[in-house]
Amino acid sequence: MRRELSVPFEVRGQRGLINIRVLANDDPYASGHGLVVPGLDAEAYRNFPICTATLRYHGQGLNAIMGWIQLVTRAGEVTVDAPAFTADVSPLAAYGFLPTFFDAPAHPKDPDGVWRADTFLVIVPDVFHTRVVEPIGAFTWGYRLHGGYADPLDPARRSADWRDHRATLTTRYPDWQFL
Repeated sequence: MRRELSVPFEVRGQRGLINIRVLANDDPYASGHGLVVPGLDAEAYRNFPICTATLRYHGQGLNAIMGWIQLVTRAGEVTVDAPAFTADVSPLAAYGFLPTFFDAPAHPKDPDGVWRADTFLVIVPDVFHTRVVEPIGAFTWGYRLHGGYADPLDPARRSADWRDHRATLTTRYPDWQFL
């Protein structure tokens, strides 16, 4: 498994780098799954991927305000993966100054198949005045589930063009514009 990947991007006249790390979860308690799964069976959650993406960027101040949008494909269905407490109003998984992306999906009771995420680094061109987002970098990652056992998939670059996801985004968030 190739565990790390770097994806260059350029925005607002400055260059940056997305540093992605995907590791198999060898300790579900240490990764915090006990906080969201009452009565956690650590063995059932072992080996699911943990993805972290950090940013290096030469811009400063408001130029470094960015966000993350993630779409997940599972069993042929594509969904926007936003936190439950903001999902009704925003597609953003994170937003702020050089935001770090983190996800640790674990669905041991799902049927066998592939869970694939397309994760986009985005900007709001006017920082916070409108609900307009533009992708500036992207990667894909996930896992294959077989018999309750997760096999993490290598992270890979993908086009920052989200044309293949625009219909899902605009249907779920009609008040937003996805450039």
